[in-house]
Amino acid sequence: MKKFILRLILFCLLPLPLLLWLSNAVDKGLRQSRHFYYSEWNDVFNGKANADMLVMGSSRAWVQISPRILDSALHLNSYNLGMDGSQFNMQYERFKIYLQHNKKPKYILQEVGYTSTLVWFNELPTPQQFLPYLHDSNIWYITQKSASPFTMLDRYFPLYKYNNELPLIREGLRCYFGKGVAGAKYKGYEGKVLPWDSSFHNFKQANPEGKVWPIDPQAVKFFREYLDFCKANGIKVIMIYPPAFIESLEYIKNKDEILAVYNKLSAEYGIPFYNYMYDSLNYSRSHFYNSLHLNKEGSEIFTRKLAEQLRKDL
Repeated sequence: MKKFILRLILFCLLPLPLLLWLSNAVDKGLRQSRHFYYSEWNDVFNGKANADMLVMGSSRAWVQISPRILDSALHLNSYNLGMDGSQFNMQYERFKIYLQHNKKPKYILQEVGYTSTLVWFNELPTPQQFLPYLHDSNIWYITQKSASPFTMLDRYFPLYKYNNELPLIREGLRCYFGKGVAGAKYKGYEGKVLPWDSSFHNFKQANPEGKVWPIDPQAVKFFREYLDFCKANGIKVIMIYPPAFIESLEYIKNKDEILAVYNKLSAEYGIPFYNYMYDSLNYSRSHFYNSLHLNKEGSEIFTRKLAEQLRKDL
């Protein structure tokens, strides 16, 4: 019986060195990857974001504000840190990590709206984006203060976190050997060449009378803490409500209440609030791929408008 137990232990332990090597190789490879999930995180951790002007927000920042146009018009170095599917609490946590590895920005263009800034969200957006960084104490803290799918096994047991993530294992190994995917983003931005989709139609079907988007006091308090931090550190924040397809405004039942919050913050902190809610872009569906997101052509038109306004004000 003792021999059987010893053999069983040896059988379990023998693959461990290989698993450790594979796990480290995948982690190291993904921390070099230009994959959609990792390009911005890798720039942040490697000190390559390093922006004079940082764009922050949700997907409405990520796909709608082009650093290439900002850099050309304003003659500075910008970087888009927009985070798909995120609420502000997650955006702020990533900003804190950015500051640990990159220089302090002079300006922040903060995208605001009714779905990403004034609500509190405990779910991790796209948990896969955190996988190669779970060893980092700050990333681990972020995942654990959220409704995280990760456990100590994910953090410490080799390859366990990549269960059912074969494409990511493949990309990590390819990057480890210098053959990863080419990045689709430019300094965090990715203009979308997409046709109009059905999401707004589906929303109207589900909410024929429109919808009230609750304002969470906890989220507003957290946003104030961020504005206080930026003010104390000499970072000029500019709040931006990006364009949205004009028909969608009819379905935001409390839009005046939402705008009142941003106008109050603008006055209280002495920071600009650029409200593009009724911009001329909003009246042409051809500039959007859904009611909340401009397509690539629309985003470039918008960024040129934004750059012109910034050039006047800064």
